[in-house]
Amino acid sequence: MAVEFLVVFIPMFIIIDPFGVLPMFLVLTKDMDSKARMKTLQYSVGFALALLVAFSLTGKAILDYLSVSIDALRITGGLLLLLIGVSMLYEGDMPRSKRKGADEPEETRTPEDVAFVPLGTPMLAGPGAISVVIILTGTADIPMVMASLVAVMGIGALILLRADIVFRLIGKAGTRALTRVMGLLGSAYAVQMILDGITDYVASI
Repeated sequence: MAVEFLVVFIPMFIIIDPFGVLPMFLVLTKDMDSKARMKTLQYSVGFALALLVAFSLTGKAILDYLSVSIDALRITGGLLLLLIGVSMLYEGDMPRSKRKGADEPEETRTPEDVAFVPLGTPMLAGPGAISVVIILTGTADIPMVMASLVAVMGIGALILLRADIVFRLIGKAGTRALTRVMGLLGSAYAVQMILDGITDYVASI
C-alpha cells in the first residue's frame, strides 16, 4: 500500500512542485496582511485541488468520448512534461517570481486578484499536473490518486503557510537549486512515461 501510494505521490509532487511556487507567492502577497495572505492561500490551494479532482474524475470519460487511448495521452503527456521539466531546469537561472507579470506596479492586491490565476492555475494546477492526474487515474486506483492529491496539496499549503520562514531558510539560491532538481526528476519521469506509452502501444498491436 505504501509503495503504491509513493508511485502516485512522487511524480505528482514533482510536477506540482510547491517549492517552485514560493517565490511567486511571496511576491504576489508581499503587500498583504496575514489575514489576506491566508485567504489567498486557501483560495489558491482549494481551487487547484478542485480543478485536479475534477480532471481525475472526468478525464477518462473525456478520453473515451474522443477515442483517445491512455497510451496516446501518456506519450503526449510525457512530451509536455519533458518540456516543462526542461524549462524548470532553466528556471534555476530565472525563478518564477521573475517572470513577466510578477513585478507589477506597487499596489495592494486582494486575494481574488492572484489566488485563482496565476497561483491556483497554472502555478499549482498547470497542464503538467492535469496530464499526470488523468494518466495516473487510468493506471492507478482513484482513491490512491485522491489521497495523493490531498497529500500534495496539504504539503503545498504548509509550505506556503510558512513561506517567509522557508524562503529565508533556503534563500534564492536554494529555491533555484530545488527547482533544478525538480526539473531533472520531472524530465526523467517524462521520458519514462513516453517509453512506457510506446511499449504498451506496441504490445497492444
